[in-house]
Amino acid sequence: MATTIRDVAEAAGVSAMAVSKVLHGTGATVRVSDETAKTIRRVAAELRYQPNRLARNFRQQKTNTIGLVFAHFARIGEYDGYFAALLNGVLTATFQSDFGLTICPELTESSSHGMINDGRFDGLLWCKPGFSEEGRESIQRSAMPIVMMHAPDGYGPSVPRFCCDNSQGLQLAIDHIVGLGHRKVAFVIDPYNHTTAEGRTRANAFHAAMAKHDLATTDSDVLFWSVACSELSEFMTRLDRHTALVVFSERHAVSLLRTADTLGINIPNELSIVGFDSSAICEATRPRLTAISQPIEQMAFDATKALISYIEAESFPSRSFIYPCGLDIRDSTACLPSRS
Repeated sequence: MATTIRDVAEAAGVSAMAVSKVLHGTGATVRVSDETAKTIRRVAAELRYQPNRLARNFRQQKTNTIGLVFAHFARIGEYDGYFAALLNGVLTATFQSDFGLTICPELTESSSHGMINDGRFDGLLWCKPGFSEEGRESIQRSAMPIVMMHAPDGYGPSVPRFCCDNSQGLQLAIDHIVGLGHRKVAFVIDPYNHTTAEGRTRANAFHAAMAKHDLATTDSDVLFWSVACSELSEFMTRLDRHTALVVFSERHAVSLLRTADTLGINIPNELSIVGFDSSAICEATRPRLTAISQPIEQMAFDATKALISYIEAESFPSRSFIYPCGLDIRDSTACLPSRS
């Protein structure tokens, strides 16, 4: 049986309140002499006393746990650099501050009242929110600290956001593609991410970036493809198809490269591809993936540290943080191919 505070108090010949004062720093009005404190610490060590953190957190109404809300968190595999970078940033911040982390799906859809305020978390880091009406209301009503990643301004409740400059990133990609001679360019996104705030923002940014080159686009230039990219085979048979694709995410773009390889499609000679994220995975693909870069790990670290500061009542960011993008040009883009 585990040693309790009362066991230590009895062995040391003092009150349980004195033991709690010395070992846990509680009881501001309790006075304990230096000699008695030494005795309590010695007895606690001899009895191998371990504090019950769960009970202490319950008394303080804290769990020391952050919830990472990610409705479609994918399996971390060989070509999932985004998730690895995200977790590296979050875990570095939580471990530095002695917080635990729980990854969970969409909370607001789990019940009629949502599960945000049920006491299991001290705060939430919300990634890629979709902002359904129910979700917006639950977040707005929440008394719990919430910080968001990948939530551009203008979408959903007013909470601190940590997001890349999607418009700048898409402009860099389109400038590069158009500079290679491409005029028929499409934006590829999977059906789930199309419903997220960042998915909508990137699609809109694609249209705006093309317009700056006086290249008209329509809704048909946004392609809703499965992550497996099974649509590629039929796409390549079209006589007036797009010659370059800008893809919502690195993961989706890598899948597109693999599907193209299976079908015997030469990238970039037959089709240029640009991804988004640009983790180290892009250096390992064949061909190496040209990609818009965003500082995923730094954003995740900064967002988590801001959330922990708010939980501990140190400070709370009152604004959003926008991070500049870059473009890493590799081997998956080339000059406009000639048509036979």
